[in-house]
Amino acid sequence: MSKVEERLKNFKKTVDQTLFKKVEFAEEHQQQIHKQMHRSHLTQTILSMLTESKSGMELTRMLHVRGVEQIVDNEGMIYSIIHEAEQQGWLSVRWKSGVKYYRLTKIGRKQVQQDHFYVKQSLKEVIWGGRMHVE
Repeated sequence: MSKVEERLKNFKKTVDQTLFKKVEFAEEHQQQIHKQMHRSHLTQTILSMLTESKSGMELTRMLHVRGVEQIVDNEGMIYSIIHEAEQQGWLSVRWKSGVKYYRLTKIGRKQVQQDHFYVKQSLKEVIWGGRMHVE
């Protein structure tokens, strides 16, 4: 077992025995957290796919091929995320032959990099305990 795996195992054991031993979340609260985490991950996935111009249909097909389960029977979520990203200035839009194409803007690329940074930072904090510099 590597040092990282050992530390992670010990961390989980300590957390289970102390911090979260008496904490209980209502089922509804658990579902909300789970839904929020999935939406956040889906947003990151969609934005990272838009380094090149793509239509909403192309994105939907690509997500289906990747096996992204959040969109099964809820493809409207993709357009909701795209619309929010467009409003934030993360996406540029162009129309061609009646089809709307999306692409990351400079601000959008920064957002994707920032999201990746925070995910790495959070994981390292959990594994190593405390803040540290992430490259």
